[in-house]
Parts: sequence; structure tokens; C-alpha cells
Amino acid sequence: MVAQIAVKQEELTHDLLVAREMIVHLDEYLRSDAERWDMGRPGMPLMTIGGCLMRLRRLFVLRTHLLEMDQAALIRAKNDFDAALKETVVRFEQRSYLELSARLREWTNYLRNLAHSTKISSDQELYANKVDTRVVIGELVGKLSEYPYRLDGRVPRDVAAVDRRLRLMWEPGPFVWAPIWQDAYPKGEYWWLYGRPKGTR
Repeated sequence: MVAQIAVKQEELTHDLLVAREMIVHLDEYLRSDAERWDMGRPGMPLMTIGGCLMRLRRLFVLRTHLLEMDQAALIRAKNDFDAALKETVVRFEQRSYLELSARLREWTNYLRNLAHSTKISSDQELYANKVDTRVVIGELVGKLSEYPYRLDGRVPRDVAAVDRRLRLMWEPGPFVWAPIWQDAYPKGEYWWLYGRPKGTR
């Protein structure tokens, strides 16, 4: 039990480290035209707005599992993130839409290939790795729905269309990511994390 708690804290602390590093690079990233930003540190994912939003939201949901000093660090990171956005409202919105369009294309292409490839549809690990694209789409839509941003009315329709495509091939099942993240992703809202497309079991 103690070992499980230690592993959980270690994973959350790493996620916090990634989020904090992304926030350090946020201003540079927003001023660039790069779709994904190399933060120049080994073991770090490429930075995107959606990736940062995903980590901040789930860390706040799971913050009671963090050490007290890490909870304080998370609050500082979120404050730094919010402060940076106040100075870059227009640019942040522009970059968020660019990422959202790219993520929707990526997810649509994956689902199209999934429907026509036995090899892809039988790869459980591939789905677990790819589905973060759908999670990030949700994070971007959520942020763009907040003031002072404006969510284009076509976006919810586009997201609903790709969700309908996935539902046609969906088989409910267990949570596809590590159990540590499950409390941050309730089944009703994040149904695509609970199961597999048909043929992947």
C-alpha cells in the first residue's frame, strides 16, 4: 500500500514538473509558429497548449494526492499560467484554434484508419496512446468556451461528429490509462477512456 502511494505521488510529481516546465516556455511558445515546442529537456514531451491544459486540470482534481509542497507549487504554476494569458488573449486564442484544428484532423484520421485496418484496430497500446488527442480536444474546447475567448459554433458540431464515428465501433470496458488518472476522468464525461474500439481486445 505504501509503495502504491509512493508510485502515485511520483507520477503526479512528474506530471507537475512537466506542467511547470511548459508554463516556463509558454510565452516563447505563443510568440512562435511551432505547433509543438521542444522544451530542451530529456524525458519531457513536446509542449502544446492542450497538453498544458490537460495536466493542470487533472492535477487540480488529484491535488490531495500531492505532497503539501507540491500542492503549493501547483497553485503557483496555475497562477503563472493565468497571468501569462492575461497578456496574450488574442494570441492564445489563435494558437489554441490552430492546435484544435490539428488535433481534430489527427483524431479523425486515426478513426478513419482504425475502421479500415485490422492491424491498427488490434493494437490496444496504440489506442491508449492515441486517445490523449481526444482528451486534449476536450481541454481546448473547454478553455475556448471561457471568457474572454469565443468558441466557434462549428467546433462542438465537429467534435460531436467524430464522437459519433467512434461510438459506432465502441465496446465499453476498463479504464485505458494508469489507474492513478481515473478519478480525474469520470466515465460519463470521458466515456472514450473506458473501453476500446471494436476489435482491439
